[in-house]
Amino acid sequence: AQSNRSTTEKLVDSFAKRYTPIVILMATLMCTIPWAWGTESGRYWTLNGLIIIVVACPCALTISTPVTYAAGLAAAAQNGIIIKGGAKLEGLGSVKKVVFDKTGTLTEGKFRLI
Repeated sequence: AQSNRSTTEKLVDSFAKRYTPIVILMATLMCTIPWAWGTESGRYWTLNGLIIIVVACPCALTISTPVTYAAGLAAAAQNGIIIKGGAKLEGLGSVKKVVFDKTGTLTEGKFRLI
């Protein structure tokens, strides 16, 4: 399954691996350092640090990418089109021309071995 991952899926995962620790570090610093200036400042910045974690969390991005590809593959399968993974599905976006052969195979769905 990992070898059939699309470029977009790999890019999102690579981004999340770098982005997530930075967000966690930033939020941790926001939640802890301002306490040195007093309780009021500490409470204010702790709330802002928690907001940063909720808003900047890349979970939605990393979860939605594979789900989107799965939905696309399922929709294609329901229409009788078999696509071998998200990478191939993404590659369809750059197709300029499609050529069909085998009269009856595509129009009627009747396969015949000659």
